[in-house]
Amino acid sequence: MPPTLGTHPHYLEELRLGGGYDSEPDGGADIDGAGNVATNGDLAADGDGTIGGDLNVGGDFTLDGLDTNWRVYLPANLGIPDPSLPCGALAASNWRNFQVVTPSLAFDPDSPQAAFFQFRLPKGYDGRPLNFTLEWSATAGTTGDVRWGVNPLQFDDGSSLIETGTLYFVNDTLIGLNYLHEASALIDALISESGEFVTIRIIRDGSNVLDTFDDSAQLIGIQIELGS
Repeated sequence: MPPTLGTHPHYLEELRLGGGYDSEPDGGADIDGAGNVATNGDLAADGDGTIGGDLNVGGDFTLDGLDTNWRVYLPANLGIPDPSLPCGALAASNWRNFQVVTPSLAFDPDSPQAAFFQFRLPKGYDGRPLNFTLEWSATAGTTGDVRWGVNPLQFDDGSSLIETGTLYFVNDTLIGLNYLHEASALIDALISESGEFVTIRIIRDGSNVLDTFDDSAQLIGIQIELGS
């Protein structure tokens, strides 16, 4: 016959480690009946931790792992036309009577044109793929696809800047004039080091048979975030 707790069972209302019941924690932890945990000492979690509510940090906060929400946005005004295959010069694009104005770099349809951008990988980067989203639009033209290419190169202290790399291509179809277009390309893992300097070459391969849009494509910006 299993044991019973009797007619008046007791339960643990509060647990204090490093202090006595109903006392201030003294370098230990206080766990009340609602499951709240207060600590005056160090708190180490070796496994996964999930916080469903707000987190208030009164002192310094250090994150040793990878920020999986990391992303960076590079507007067109941070781009440099490729000296060998230059795209158009930076311009302020007026999309609606100066109510919407963005920087843009124009890429013509007749021949390859390119621009360079730079950024740094996040702290703790673990070598996962990166997702590049190219934002672009057009003010003239009819129909067709724009063939964009992304060529990322990464460097650390002492690396030679004379380097080549893989071009990743993505085709994006014109939706309509003066519409925002988002062309996404998932890039294979870069080096698994945090904080590395990365330069990316964005190219419109206008001479390729898969580039069928018959007018200028205006690059507005690039969003870069961690892939899965």
